[in-house]
Amino acid sequence: MALTSPLRAQSGPEAGETINLFYDCQGFGCWDDEFLRREIPWVNWVRDRQDADVHVMVTTQTTGGGGRQYALVFMGREEFEGQDQELKVNTAGDATDDEVRQAIAARLKLGLGRYVAETPLADRIQMSIPAGPEGTGGGGPRGPPAAGGQDDPWDYWVFRVGGNGYLSGESAQTGKYLSAFFTAGRTTDELKFALQSTYDRNTWDVEYGGTTTSTLIERADVGALLVMSLNDRWSLGGGGEWGKSTYENIEHQFTLSGGVEMNVFPYAESSRRSLTFQGIVEARQFRYLEETVYLETEETRVVGSLTSSLNFVQPWGQSAITLDHSRYFHDLSKYQTTLRGSVEMRVFKGFSVNVGGMYQKVRDQLSLPRMGATLEEVLTRQRELETDHRYRMFFGVSYRFGSIFNNVVNPRWGGIGGGGMIMMF
Repeated sequence: MALTSPLRAQSGPEAGETINLFYDCQGFGCWDDEFLRREIPWVNWVRDRQDADVHVMVTTQTTGGGGRQYALVFMGREEFEGQDQELKVNTAGDATDDEVRQAIAARLKLGLGRYVAETPLADRIQMSIPAGPEGTGGGGPRGPPAAGGQDDPWDYWVFRVGGNGYLSGESAQTGKYLSAFFTAGRTTDELKFALQSTYDRNTWDVEYGGTTTSTLIERADVGALLVMSLNDRWSLGGGGEWGKSTYENIEHQFTLSGGVEMNVFPYAESSRRSLTFQGIVEARQFRYLEETVYLETEETRVVGSLTSSLNFVQPWGQSAITLDHSRYFHDLSKYQTTLRGSVEMRVFKGFSVNVGGMYQKVRDQLSLPRMGATLEEVLTRQRELETDHRYRMFFGVSYRFGSIFNNVVNPRWGGIGGGGMIMMF
């Protein structure tokens, strides 16, 4: 179904003739608002939700086939208060950017129709349903699609393989990076299986004073995970993993794990809110490249972890916070606690804040080499160093003021232009 209008003026409809729309992309791949303004010129695009008649919030989730599901939540404001709806659209894993934005635009037009129908612009709107295959559009309304959907010869299995690399250099130094990956997965409502393998190799050669210094950081891992849905809030999971890391002094590490997860909210609502509690027990077998500070060259240990995660996507913004604690059973003094979070919030009209970070208390560095790291290894960050904590933090603010309208698209000189003012610190 398409929603069309003879309105094509770049300046948009007259004030009061149609609705004011605030488009709010909260996910991945839905941010091409210039394209959407060209496709839907029959609404007034505004810069702040306080000026909107309709607030459309878009969230995304990854599908089992490697694609994405976009949920468009339409929230009526002012005279449309209480007139809310949600429309969804799925895109394939190999969909191009244009295919994604076309799909989002089609759903956006469909959802806006009910609101525009209550404005003076309604008399200039035309609704049409394109003819289906084999002339089905000319013989009256069609029934629902046949049950069972499309035939899937792959039975929900999805595979992906790829890699990348780069080479850079100067007269006295050369850097090389190589990365490769393979993934396979099958996702249904009842079961989810994922297999992945990655390899990374980073080398750097520097010549100085007739001496060449070489550095190498190499990582590899292969892992599998199987998750079984118990009901709309509970699930069981288990898996295994093999890995190696020169940075962490690990020649190889084998891991077997199993656990349970509970979501306070139904999993069906996870694109907008979730509060999960997860408990996992792991058996880890290590072999080290060098003897560790605990005089071990190999060991097998059992560790338990508890994780709680809260995520919200709301009209005022989005927030996420996760608390994770893990502890080795053989020595309860060996543990790690991590707190990470982020908040993006519109405080008041035009003013937004964005803050987040991570703090980690570290007491479980079993793999530290007994001989320590050389000055060269420290400066080139080839080895993990002893620490009792790690942290990261970011913050930002922005303030936009000026005209509330955002209808005009002018891509000249890279799209740099007016339309209000943004102050960032």
